[in-house]
Amino acid sequence: MNQREIEGKVSEGWIHIVGILEVVGRPKKYVEDALKTHIKKIKEVKEFTIVSEHAETAEKKDELFSTFAEVELLVKDMNSLLSFCFDFMPASIEIIAPENLVVKNNDLMGFLNDLQARMHAMNTGILQAKESNTHYIKNTAVLLRNFIVVLLSSRPMTIGQIQPLMGVRAENIEQVLNVLIKEGKVKKDGELYKAVPKK
Repeated sequence: MNQREIEGKVSEGWIHIVGILEVVGRPKKYVEDALKTHIKKIKEVKEFTIVSEHAETAEKKDELFSTFAEVELLVKDMNSLLSFCFDFMPASIEIIAPENLVVKNNDLMGFLNDLQARMHAMNTGILQAKESNTHYIKNTAVLLRNFIVVLLSSRPMTIGQIQPLMGVRAENIEQVLNVLIKEGKVKKDGELYKAVPKK
């Protein structure tokens, strides 16, 4: 797309931007493929027109690989710009043109309502994820407690003997054992822990 075509689109109300997209993860191929997929999805949106793109090779940083792409594109309007920001999560945006954005009252209202709706949806998603995570943690704790009691019902064991069977850190096992001792389900004799038989 040449400069004249870009200016023609801007005169029709399109917004000329540059977005930086970043992907971090591992392995290297996954990170690079994820970035390519991201750009491919941008190309599929009819409200976006890609002017140019440039992606860097992933580089290792600590234990992860990181890559980024600079994507120059035209977006149809403010709502499309908002969609680009929320759907593709660019690290940064630069608005090249127009110099001044004129937004009608109704368009701004629609933009703000869309922004609010997306924020509420994100908040709901975060709350649901938090609730699911809390539920998962509680269920895992119950499983851990039950498994320790079953292990100790077979024979008395030290934390060092329990740990390889559980795959959980020794300090976490000790915390659970202390709770089980308070509840009267386990008792400690020297270094050995044993299950208290049910009455």
